Amino acid sequence: MVRICVGMVLALLLAVSSDTGIAGSFSTGAKQAAEFILQKFGKRVPTQTVDEVAAAVSGAAVKYGDEAVPFLKASGHAGFDALEQAGGKAPDVIKLYVKRGNEAVWIISKPEKLAIFFKHGDGAAEALIKHPGIADALIARHGDEAVGALNRISQQNAQRLGMSADEGLLSATQRSPELLGVIGKYGDPAMDFIWNNKGALTVGTLLVGFLAGPEAYFSGVKSLVEPVIKSVNWTLIVSAILALAFMPFIVRTARNTRSAWRSR
Repeated sequence: MVRICVGMVLALLLAVSSDTGIAGSFSTGAKQAAEFILQKFGKRVPTQTVDEVAAAVSGAAVKYGDEAVPFLKASGHAGFDALEQAGGKAPDVIKLYVKRGNEAVWIISKPEKLAIFFKHGDGAAEALIKHPGIADALIARHGDEAVGALNRISQQNAQRLGMSADEGLLSATQRSPELLGVIGKYGDPAMDFIWNNKGALTVGTLLVGFLAGPEAYFSGVKSLVEPVIKSVNWTLIVSAILALAFMPFIVRTARNTRSAWRSR
């Protein structure tokens, strides 16, 4: 009985000793991370201490896992703010950092970009990174459709899309925003065609035909010019051309007739 009790006490002491060692080791890691953050980013407020930051690092690691520590070391105070603002989406912020590294820190450190990420997810983060300075406004105005389009096109075509949107291409008609879906499906070939025909695509009837089957237009089977040509009143145009061609003869005949009347 005595041996059993002694064994139980030793086992308990070993367990406590082991837990204390792990806690101490973790506390040391949190303190080192805190020292690194303060050295790299400075103090948020003059009175902030290493222990305060270490406690925050430790709390984040307990709540979100060990990956929170390198995330906070890379993002500093902005990272703490991002996790707080994210609420239930905080794990997504850390996953973004794990996936994209310092590129994610760039998004996290900008409140407006972080808000776009919260609303539209990983695809939006991809678009923001891929097309800096262009994606923000397009996603803010057109949401997930803009995200899908931006992630399918090159930098040059993203610039073209931004310029076209500023010129009113995506707001010309009620169905104009559907052009983003076409770009999202077909990528650069679609954007190339839209850029080269952006004037025609602001016309409602031409846009409807294009949206009904864009592949035919990409391949050249159909043309946006055809409906315009068919609608022209060629009789009126030909009559006007003939009138202009015979105008000198008509004027000359009129002058001769007037001279003949005067000579009488």
